[in-house]
Amino acid sequence: MRRRSWLRLALPAVALSTFFVGGDSVQARGGLLGYEQAYVLDQTVTVNVIEVRQVADQHALADFYQVVYPLDWQVRGLNPQCKPCDHDGQGIDFIDFHDHVLDSMPSAPGHGEFSPLWRVLVVIPAYDFITSASATHSNQEVSDAMAAVLPVRSEEALDALLTQRLPDGAPVAIEVDIHHYFICSVVGAAAAR
Repeated sequence: MRRRSWLRLALPAVALSTFFVGGDSVQARGGLLGYEQAYVLDQTVTVNVIEVRQVADQHALADFYQVVYPLDWQVRGLNPQCKPCDHDGQGIDFIDFHDHVLDSMPSAPGHGEFSPLWRVLVVIPAYDFITSASATHSNQEVSDAMAAVLPVRSEEALDALLTQRLPDGAPVAIEVDIHHYFICSVVGAAAAR
């Protein structure tokens, strides 16, 4: 009886492991499970990350924001959660200095938005080399405006950042859907040890 009970638990675990590990469904670099710090509802949490096949139904997704810091974050004394985190594996660049912001979590699902399947949206300073050259504002003005609101610790603060404008009407930051998806859940800080 005891052996059968163990098998009943083990078989679904093996099936799920095969689903996540088997075939081309996992695209992880350096392992299946990673841990990161993230902000949600103005608090810092630890999340686990499992890479999955990069195909998803848009209605089944929650938003995971990667908020990129200004180029001069160090001289400003800013402290991003990732300094650096080379998630894309293409070498360290300024996008690798960022925070993570979740739009929801299980204990506070926010209007039914919570889903364990997340899509990555990168929120990046609207520098002229990203959006196109400007004759009416400088990259320094973009950095100043972006630095003034960091860290962004909630979806509401993120929405405010994305609507913020420079004096000439240009955006301070833009949101880019990079069409990358993963499974993520909020876990205790001890899980990352």
